[in-house]
Amino acid sequence: MTRKKLALIIGGAVAALLVVGGAVFALTRSDSTKTAESEPTVSTTTTTAPLPVWPLTGVADAKASGPAHPAIVVKMDNSPDARPQTGINEADVVYELLVEGITRYALVFHSNLADPVGPVRSARSSDIDLIADLSTPLFVWSGANAGVAGEVNAAARKGILVDASNSAAAPAYYRSDDRQSPHNLYVHLPQVLELKAPEKQGNPAPIFNFRKIVAATPTTTTSSTSTTSKKSATTTTSIVPTTTTTTTVPGALTPGFTLDFGGVAVDYVWNSGTQGWSRLQVDQTHPRAKSPTLDTAGVQVSPANVIVQFIDYGQSPSDSRSPMALTVGTGKVLVFTDGRVIGGTWSRPTADKPTTYTADDGTPILLSPGRTWVELPRIGSPISVLDQATADAYLAIKG
Repeated sequence: MTRKKLALIIGGAVAALLVVGGAVFALTRSDSTKTAESEPTVSTTTTTAPLPVWPLTGVADAKASGPAHPAIVVKMDNSPDARPQTGINEADVVYELLVEGITRYALVFHSNLADPVGPVRSARSSDIDLIADLSTPLFVWSGANAGVAGEVNAAARKGILVDASNSAAAPAYYRSDDRQSPHNLYVHLPQVLELKAPEKQGNPAPIFNFRKIVAATPTTTTSSTSTTSKKSATTTTSIVPTTTTTTTVPGALTPGFTLDFGGVAVDYVWNSGTQGWSRLQVDQTHPRAKSPTLDTAGVQVSPANVIVQFIDYGQSPSDSRSPMALTVGTGKVLVFTDGRVIGGTWSRPTADKPTTYTADDGTPILLSPGRTWVELPRIGSPISVLDQATADAYLAIKG
């Protein structure tokens, strides 16, 4: 499907109303042998307090009330020799951006510090602004030219990030013997946190807006009533939802899409089983039959949300051959969530502020709670919607 048709799909989107409700279930027991005077009703009500929420995923989880700590950003290889990667499915947020002829990842870990993670690769000039809204994260990377290393050091002095490279936190890194260098460097994130986290540093601030999906909270009421003789005594237990949540999810239903970075093309297919967008990538050593993006456990990447944020690329001040992602500014965006696509704009006035995403109708774009991948293609990069048959065929590939 052409980009023009994609725009028509977005423009013709209709909202879907999802209502979470409930019913009353009554269990009645009769005992004709009991006689007594009428007694007052005794009621017991049980309510559940809301769970705390992880700031980068919007997921409610009792563990989110644990000790606060900074986010950890890991630069990860995406060359054919780096696949499958370790820990790629555990990141709260993943950014994919252009480097020299291929793409590279920046993985943001907070709710789950996977161990180990890798392969770890070098920093780029793009990284400084990219992660500046993450409340001074620990920055895991390995290798860079002198200019980029200087940019990272300067950012550390300004409090934008904490340098947690293999030279700054060497005990947390190791080389695997089952791959060739430079695709074999791994890191222990819990050890990085122990070595480099500033004392009393809190959690990162949220960077996305999430839809509030609140399940109905049950209230249990038990009542007992005894009547006069020759009349039955009854005990009734009712389970009644105390809340009814209505959630509107805008956008057009979309089976999946293909995004061409220029040299690297990726596919995402809506997977109702995982409630996420299953990712595939064809490259020199991964033909279509082996294209699913897997972690080393064999699990396919399938984030709840995929943001396709079209940006300009400049030239790195430290390397004329290296493209530099310009993530401060404004531009067009397509947000894929809950099996739908929402068109709009992105805006980020300064690097220390999170990007805002606004739908074409002027309302904020809300994500599904869960992991989010942010694709950062160059403005004008082709994107096309998959038909249902192709999406089904891609989803059937096990890799």
